[in-house]
Amino acid sequence: MASIENRSHYEVSVKHRDDLTQTFAHNAKKKAEEYCRSLTAQGFKPKLGRLDNYYVVRDRSVSRKEQTLRASSQAEAESIKNKLEDEQQRSLFIDYARAYQTTLADLLIRYLQEEAPRHKSFEVEGYKINALLEDAGFERQDLAKILAAHPNPHPKVASMKIRKPTGARMGQVSESGKFIRKGFAEIVPDDFTDYIDERCQAVAPATVDREIDIFSAVCRIAIDTWRIHVAKNPMDGVRRPRYYNERDRRLKGDEEERLLRAAREEDREQSINARLEQLMAAERLEANGAGTVYRRKQVIKGARQLYMQEAEDTYEHAPLLETFVNFQLMTGARRSETLTLTWSNVDLETQTAYLPETKNGRARKLALRSDLVRMLSQLPRNGELVFPIGVDGLRKAWLRMCQQAGLTGENELRIHDLRHEAISRVAEAGSNTPGGFSLVDLQHFSGHRDVRMLLRYAHLCTQSLAKRLDAAFASPSESISHHGRRRLTSGASVTLKEILDESAPAPASEFTGDVVLENDDFATAAVRVVTPANVIRVNFARNVA
Repeated sequence: MASIENRSHYEVSVKHRDDLTQTFAHNAKKKAEEYCRSLTAQGFKPKLGRLDNYYVVRDRSVSRKEQTLRASSQAEAESIKNKLEDEQQRSLFIDYARAYQTTLADLLIRYLQEEAPRHKSFEVEGYKINALLEDAGFERQDLAKILAAHPNPHPKVASMKIRKPTGARMGQVSESGKFIRKGFAEIVPDDFTDYIDERCQAVAPATVDREIDIFSAVCRIAIDTWRIHVAKNPMDGVRRPRYYNERDRRLKGDEEERLLRAAREEDREQSINARLEQLMAAERLEANGAGTVYRRKQVIKGARQLYMQEAEDTYEHAPLLETFVNFQLMTGARRSETLTLTWSNVDLETQTAYLPETKNGRARKLALRSDLVRMLSQLPRNGELVFPIGVDGLRKAWLRMCQQAGLTGENELRIHDLRHEAISRVAEAGSNTPGGFSLVDLQHFSGHRDVRMLLRYAHLCTQSLAKRLDAAFASPSESISHHGRRRLTSGASVTLKEILDESAPAPASEFTGDVVLENDDFATAAVRVVTPANVIRVNFARNVA
């Protein structure tokens, strides 16, 4: 049976003297009484009472695990006791004490060790969780050891080389992040709100939102998978930071030409360096065996000066970055999809490239235009990857290209902007193509899982939509209304000459005005002359063979 133990504090107070009020632990009643006597000796009238702020509910049973729960009032303690006894009568057992004994920091560590290695973003999640643990006073977790110990990591993560920790903290320390020391059952939405408010002062709201994603994933798995029971998910009711970081950067004027020119120059420099490394291979071996760093640098410097001119004269140009830029502009692929593309998944004959793994987890195929096929056929095949460029190497090369092309500062161009440019161009091209491209066509081209992500491109399809509406709602009538009168259309099956020929026997005196074609009386004959003579009524519903 469950029992309730009152551990509320004792309080000694004096009327109108809040500065004399003191509280004492539940087992320090004698100290409270001594303090009362000392106040009485000073001429005060102290009052000793007990607060209603802390209770312990103990559930002891031979057939089930012992639980110790806490409550902040007697009413709450009674409610917990009744709930436990009701579950016991129904032969149910829910370990509520586990949520109090397990801190959110414990859950973050368990998530990092058991769940994060299953995600291809394991390294990024590991950095964020380690930063949270460090801010709260816990030790950072070794990501390499966690990955090595995991039984089933993500295939991409399994072959990943985890970078060695430097011990330096890049971001700003968060004081409000210390709430992860609290028990899981004691965390409330206000804890996350305080954290969000503080972090938004140091980093962008989008960064804070991604950090909250980790908290949300941990809480959800703790409740649904690990069965750590709480009255309510502490993330319920948390208001995430609002932000709008959608970019609409398009290439203007000669920016594309300047970017490609800079890419060709970057390819030239890298091709020369690759040839230079081939020529100075022997000097590299000699430098590696040098006894001092100074000697090693001297050998390499001399070799570069010796072979540089020969490298410039004999290098073979490899248009790697130029093709990369064109690939992004013609396919709209994501950076990660392009950098992981292998030659085995490229079919130049059918003009397709297969992506076995994308951001949303679904495989898809890219359509390769004939111009792009010719560019890809010119690339050297020195390895498995089509674009053997590392993420860091691409970032540095892109910065140099943008600086040379004048695409920095206010005119900053990012790699992902090329994807936006590609999708926008396809949407615009659809307006000049018979039938046009719908959002579903754009979804197939871009690889978005949710078509709502493409609504930002809907305005580019408006012209195509207007043309298709014209074709769908084209009027089959042979006449139109103009200033209240019916006129023949250009494709009408009856001509004005035929009408005049049929009305020729009529007296000439009756035709004194203009000929006006109307369609008011379809019950009459095909052509009928009435008074006044300047009106001819024609039934446009008939078709002349």
